[in-house]
Order: sequence, then C-alpha cells, then structure tokens
Amino acid sequence: MKVLRNDSTEELELSGSRSELLTLSQTLRNGDGDSLLTEVSDPFPYSRSLSRIEVRQTSGKVSISPSRDGDSLSVEGRLDSLCLLAENIEGFAFDAAQGDHLHVDYFPEHDYLARGSGSLVVAIDSDAAQAS
Repeated sequence: MKVLRNDSTEELELSGSRSELLTLSQTLRNGDGDSLLTEVSDPFPYSRSLSRIEVRQTSGKVSISPSRDGDSLSVEGRLDSLCLLAENIEGFAFDAAQGDHLHVDYFPEHDYLARGSGSLVVAIDSDAAQAS
C-alpha cells in the first residue's frame, strides 16, 4: 500500500491491493494502529511518497491529514466515525473495478468527516489489482 501527496494541491492518493485496503479497514475499526507504506522513489505527478499511516481514536469526526513532519498520514476520530470510513473502504475494495476511485471529501453535514479534513482518493493499485 502507498500514499502519495502533492504538496502544492495537498491532494492525497492511497492505493493498495484489495487485501491491503481490507487490512486498513480493520485497523480503522480497531481505532488504533500504524501501517508501514511502500515508498515510491519517483512519485510523479505527486511530490512525495509517505512512509506510514497512523490511525488514532480521538473525539469528534474523522480528520485526515499529513503529519506535522509530512512523512505520514494521520487518520483520527471517534470510533463510530472511523468505522464508517472503514465500511466505505471495504465496500470499495470488494466492488471496485480496475480504474475506479473512491473520493473521501468533506462537505457540510458529512456523516463521518470533520470540517477541515483533507481529501483522500482511494484506488486499487494497478500493479496489485491483477494479483488480488
């Protein structure tokens, strides 16, 4: 699994095999855990490849953001909100066709995302899609 970030637009893309996305969903349901990511040496058209995802249970809706050091992706929120995000990622992992994307974007009255949360695009890794 990998997370790529465009520093100028703050766009984040998380991609992995179906099984990796399901493992991430379980980490979200647990409300705590770190996952090491595959680092990409040339993340073009993105600016950088992040090294890990940190999931933490806190109060409030889910907030998705790069860590302060810019090296990891932080996903924090109430357990029920983390579980809703997990359900969306699981459904995507089971049902997505090659080339599909899941957009996780805040809008007013969002069920589980906090205002100010970063946007995340989730994709089935094209290299891993064939093997899953």
